[in-house]
Amino acid sequence: MSKEVMSDKNFSHAATVLPVDDVRATADYYRDMLGFEISFEWGDPVTYAVLKRGESVSVHVVERDDDSKPSSVHTALYVFVHDVDKVYYEYRSKGVEIASEIGDREYGMRDFDIKDINGFLLSFSMNL
Repeated sequence: MSKEVMSDKNFSHAATVLPVDDVRATADYYRDMLGFEISFEWGDPVTYAVLKRGESVSVHVVERDDDSKPSSVHTALYVFVHDVDKVYYEYRSKGVEIASEIGDREYGMRDFDIKDINGFLLSFSMNL
């Protein structure tokens, strides 16, 4: 094994893994309500799924095997988009639960939050 320091170019991408009670229902929700594609499923019944939207946004969901619960105050996933207003109105029109209304923030972002069917907070944002 080389002792050279690895270049950051070696890192490709990352995925958030969310533990959920019902992988099938979660995958369907992300597909039908949030516009994600189900790109991979594992198990019968399904216990793991990969959900993708766009070129580089990927969410993995796995069957929960403990009693952990999603935080009601901390964001589980922060998604950067090019047109946050378009995403906001898409989700509102589908009846997605908006947890925090869209707005310009003092930290230089325009964003909003939703709550998925498992209680996870997801933020969608763009630079101002």
